[in-house]
Amino acid sequence: MTRRTTSIEWTQHTWNPFVGCSIRSAGCTNCYAMRLAGRLEAFGQAAYRGTTRDGVWTGRLNRSSDATMAKPLGEKQPSVFFVNSMSDFWHPSAEDRWRAEALAIMRATPHHTYQVLTKRPEEIGPTLSRMGITRLPDNLWLGATVEDGRVAGRIDYLRHAPARIKFLSVEPLIRTLGRPDLRGIDWMIVGGESGPSCRPMQADWVRETRDHAVGGEVAYFFKQWGHWRNNPIRLQAPPGVSGADYVKAVDPHGKGGGLVDGRLWREFPDHAKVAA
Repeated sequence: MTRRTTSIEWTQHTWNPFVGCSIRSAGCTNCYAMRLAGRLEAFGQAAYRGTTRDGVWTGRLNRSSDATMAKPLGEKQPSVFFVNSMSDFWHPSAEDRWRAEALAIMRATPHHTYQVLTKRPEEIGPTLSRMGITRLPDNLWLGATVEDGRVAGRIDYLRHAPARIKFLSVEPLIRTLGRPDLRGIDWMIVGGESGPSCRPMQADWVRETRDHAVGGEVAYFFKQWGHWRNNPIRLQAPPGVSGADYVKAVDPHGKGGGLVDGRLWREFPDHAKVAA
């Protein structure tokens, strides 16, 4: 079995050819990467210099070291890489030559799978046109973060992008997603917000995403409730047992639990190559 170097349930490794970002929408408010980048800069990691100020993205992006850029080349076993967990591959401040380097590595390692997630899918078409690219590598899964129905328009940009597999990250789910058009979408990841100042997620919003995915024949991956207070299982706690303790005991999947109406949803696209 291929080793795992990240706690993110739907991938195996993270890979950051470049780092840094800027706040795009409400889903960015409590961004874990923004907090982590500030700590990494304080620890002296040169790539993160200037990427945050007072814990907030500045909009500055930096190329990572040559060793980090080449990271997938050193992994011989087929693996799944979440690309730019500390940035956005399609951020307008990223240099095209950085993207070209990363794409060349993806093409040179067809045994790997690369998950590229963005909050800026409107930048994909213009960027590829400028770079003279008409088709992304088949081992690149292209995703868009859609944290609520207010940004559901991102799905249309994603749908028309030249990628073999397309997915949605509905995380953190901070409002109802509504009834999005899922045509052309292969996979949906859903999760509640965790960490300091995490915002609530209602069970009905989760069930709504599940039902839309199932109805649209889209693979569904529910990552976590984020906080035990979001998990409806807490209501089943017997007298004298706290909701937090009960959730931890009966639903130890992800932060705040991961069961939806008694089922653990951890699907992947059935026509995709996924390393075990």
